[in-house]
This record gives sequence, C-alpha cells and structure tokens, in this order.
Amino acid sequence: MHLTATDTGYSAALAVTAIFMLALSSYADGFATLPTELERTQRCHLERTYKMIGYNCANLNLKEIPQWLKTNLEILDLSFNRIRDLNVQSFARYESVKYLYLFENMIQNIEEGTFSELSNLEAIDLSFNALKSIPLEIFNLPSLRNLYVGHNVLHDLEVDLKALEKPIKAPLQVLSIPDCRLQRLPDFGILPDLWQLNISSNPMKELTLNQLSPMCNLKMVDLNNTQTDGCACQVMAAELVLRGTTVKYLPMSCIPISVLEQERCKAEFNGKITEDDIHAFQQCMDVRKARKLDNEAKATWITISSIVALCIFLLVLILYCLHRRNAKRLKASRRTKKGAISNNINRVIGTPSQAEEGPVETPKSEKLLSDCD
Repeated sequence: MHLTATDTGYSAALAVTAIFMLALSSYADGFATLPTELERTQRCHLERTYKMIGYNCANLNLKEIPQWLKTNLEILDLSFNRIRDLNVQSFARYESVKYLYLFENMIQNIEEGTFSELSNLEAIDLSFNALKSIPLEIFNLPSLRNLYVGHNVLHDLEVDLKALEKPIKAPLQVLSIPDCRLQRLPDFGILPDLWQLNISSNPMKELTLNQLSPMCNLKMVDLNNTQTDGCACQVMAAELVLRGTTVKYLPMSCIPISVLEQERCKAEFNGKITEDDIHAFQQCMDVRKARKLDNEAKATWITISSIVALCIFLLVLILYCLHRRNAKRLKASRRTKKGAISNNINRVIGTPSQAEEGPVETPKSEKLLSDCD
C-alpha cells in the first residue's frame, strides 16, 4: 500500500498520542505526586522564638482565623492573608497570645469585644488594612505596649475617641499611625509611658504643641512627609527638643531660614501656648512622678522585708545551732555520768567472774605462816 504524506503525518500524530497516553497512565498509577502537592491545603507552621510558642500563618490565603492551633501560643503571625472580618470568636481560644500580626489583610469590620479578653497582648499590628477606626477596647488592654495601625484611612478615629474613657489602661510605649489621612493628632489622653510616635505621611495641617503635651515621656517623633504649618512646626520642634525629644525627618518648612524668621515665629505663637497646654504636660509629669514614688516605696518595702526575713532566718539558724550544741553536751554529760555509775557499781560488787567463783581458798603455805604469827 502506498502511503501519502498526509497519511504519514496522521500516523505520526497517532504514535505521539499513544505515547502521551501511556505516560499519562503511568503518571496516574502513582509515579508523580505534583498535582497532589499543589492541591494540598497549606498549614500554619509551629515555631519557637525566644522560647515562646508561635505560629507562622503568613501568606496562606486565609479568610478567617484558624481555630485548630495550640491554645497556649504566644506569637501569631497572620499577615499577608485575605481576612476581612473579625469577631468575638476569632481569638477566644488564644487568650495567652502576646504578639499578634494582622498587617496586609483586608480587615474592614471588627466586632466589639474581639480583643477584650487578650489581657496578655503586648503588641498588635493592624497596618495595611481597610480600617476606618481603632477598636476602643484595644486601649484598655492592660499589657499592650506597641500599637501599629498605619496605612489605614482612619476617618472615624477622632470621633470614636470621644467615647473612650481616659486615661487609658494600656501602657502604650510605641504608637505608629503613619499614612492614615489624619489632619491632626487624635486625642488619646495622657500617655505617660509613650516614648516613640510615628505620624509620618499624614497631612497634619492642624498639628500643634498642645496635642503632644500629654506625651511627656516622648523621646522620638517622626514627622516625615507632613504638611504642618511652618511657624507652628518650628515652635513645636524647638519645644520638643527642650523636652529631650528627637524629631526625625523634620520637614523643610519646620527649619527656620534665618534668625529673624525664628524670632518672628516665636513672637507669633508666644500667646497661643495656653495654660491648658502647660497643664496637660504637667499632669502627665505628675503621673510619672507618682509612679516613680510608688515604685520607690515598693522597692523600699521589699528591701526592708528582705532584711527582716534575713534577720529572722539568721536568728532561727543561731538558735538551732545552739540547740544542737546543747543537745550534744547534754548527751555527752549523760554518757559520762552513766559510765561513772557503772564503774562504782563494779567496784562495790566486784567483777562478775569473781562473784561467780565464790570464796577464794588460802594456800596452805600462807596458812602455816599465819599460824606461826
């Protein structure tokens, strides 16, 4: 039979197809596991960091908080996921968590009471989400020191803070709220422990010194890419430097061009620093002084208690040693008396061997001599 070019090409195609089907058959019989690996659901990884139990659940396309993790976890990383909503049950099982990372999600709604039971929480990062405010319960967490909520559009924050009971219970030390479309610094009340504040990339057109006065322990403030008024910023920066605060990335408008401009700004804002501004700063300082006195009083009482306890311990130890010594002396004395009594008894009644033998007979030679006498 004569085959044409078309028939030859068709036969080659059938051969290739047959080979492909055979390969696919062997593939299905268990030679490959790649599709299974791809379809398998990724899981959080248990990790230990600084002797703390933690779970790394980052970048797993999670849409809700996993509920199968160990309840005694202390670090929970849920960053780079697709979580939209948080409710009361989200962290109900994880009351021991200390560090919670939720940045780079899609969080829009947080039900009231979601974080209320996290009494051990020390740091939380809610940056890069779709929040319009910060849950007020966060400010009442007794151990919270670091709060990061940058890159959210916090339009409702200032209004919500009016319902917040002040002073807050959270001992905040680090507050980071960059790029949140804020025109002025929200009123968090007195923050005597806060030492680092990041308000960069916010307009801050209405930022004034009195908004920073309740933060009397402030050591560093980041003003990068803010649009604060030139003279107001100059006066504020100068006062912060006098208070021992480092101003990072000061905008060019905050730097006086000449001494004349600096004096003009001082004169312009000299009357705008009210007694309320000074009172807020002084009130914050009073809180810090009261805490310092309390700590010193506690340290003094602990020292006194330790000294008294040590004296009592030494006294008990001395009495015990004296008791042991007297007991040993009494025991030795009793042994001595007992030995003396035994010796006296032996002298009176003689030795047991002599008593058993009876009277000793006098030799005949001694008897004769006695008769001669």
